[in-house]
Amino acid sequence: MRRTQRGITLVVVTIALFSLILVGGLALDIGRVMVNKARLQATVDVAALSAAKVLDVTGSTSQATTAVTNVFTLNAQQHADLWSVFSTVTRTVEYSNTLVPFTPGTAPPLYVRVTASGFSIAATLASVAGINNFTIAAKAVAGPSPAINTACNIAPILMCGTPLPPGTPPSSTNIYGYTSGQITVLKYAGGGGGAGVGPGNYMLLDVGTGASAVRTQLAGAFASCATINNTVTTETGVAAGPVAQGLNTRFNEYQGPMGGTQSTYPPDVVTTQPSGSSRLSCTDNSCTAVQAGAPSQTITNASQYGSWSFEGMYQPKLLSQNYDVPPPTGVPDRRVLAVPIGDCSTAGTGKSNVGVLGLACVYMLQDVDQSDSNVFGEVLSNCQVNGNPGPAPTSGPGPYKIQLYHVAGSPEA
Repeated sequence: MRRTQRGITLVVVTIALFSLILVGGLALDIGRVMVNKARLQATVDVAALSAAKVLDVTGSTSQATTAVTNVFTLNAQQHADLWSVFSTVTRTVEYSNTLVPFTPGTAPPLYVRVTASGFSIAATLASVAGINNFTIAAKAVAGPSPAINTACNIAPILMCGTPLPPGTPPSSTNIYGYTSGQITVLKYAGGGGGAGVGPGNYMLLDVGTGASAVRTQLAGAFASCATINNTVTTETGVAAGPVAQGLNTRFNEYQGPMGGTQSTYPPDVVTTQPSGSSRLSCTDNSCTAVQAGAPSQTITNASQYGSWSFEGMYQPKLLSQNYDVPPPTGVPDRRVLAVPIGDCSTAGTGKSNVGVLGLACVYMLQDVDQSDSNVFGEVLSNCQVNGNPGPAPTSGPGPYKIQLYHVAGSPEA
């Protein structure tokens, strides 16, 4: 009888030990799988974001795909499990003009979908239950957000605009009084008040005290935000020297106190600009018209200035990687500024609070001459900005950010 009991006890103990090993093995293996699943998803997320940013700047799917490979490789090397099977993981990169539905191959490409599959992890203790490996996958979609109502790291310059009728969203043909492709003056050298703000105002915003703040924040140190339906405060004074010194860093020109600040305020990768009679100038102190050429021609839109416009010169050089200042020294889109558009009819004299109607993207057409300090730009339909979207993204043109999107119905994401 005792021998029988001992035999039963041995069987029970053996089963219990096997169960403990199985449960413990499954727990360890599943934990390892979950860790690697998170690592793979993070790698795919970063790859998709990187590709979307490259695509947004260059419009090139080949350059964006190269970014996926580079980022994926760099991240995989940091994790032994992922790197050990890196060559067997299948990576797919697709592009779509629309987010919902995501339709691969549609043009122009705006959104990127990166899929990684076939990541097999060998089981350890779970193999006693016949489980030899686990297979995981990951998927991510990234692209431009809707136009945002809060833009950060804006250039501290104000554009005076026109309110839209209630319920009318901005469009490429009416960005609060501006149109996409329009050539305009962002900051005036003379005729303070002629722009509609008030005497002593030359379209600068209050960003701190002294010329140093104007200089560095126009170079790119401005960390404040502008929000639609809130206000910004104007700053009086022309500040010709600081304006030129700050903005010209974007053209790889480091004048005065900006000398030696190239790493902090990098130039654009494309610094090509008009010279001689091709440069833009104003017809009078209030800059009622912009002119260029010999004989002078009034310039109102990018089509009249194709050799130097964003679409005619800048984008093609980016797409062909015909850089004047190659990365990592040069940074794409440094010549593109996000600025608030204000209802200047609400301003008073001197320093004033101005209501923000919307946010605009402007491409700097040429560097700033300290002798006059007019800032000429081409209005764009949209641009990337730093910072976060506001609580209620707006429709229509304006600044946006590159972000990840939830992949509905995907077991990988």
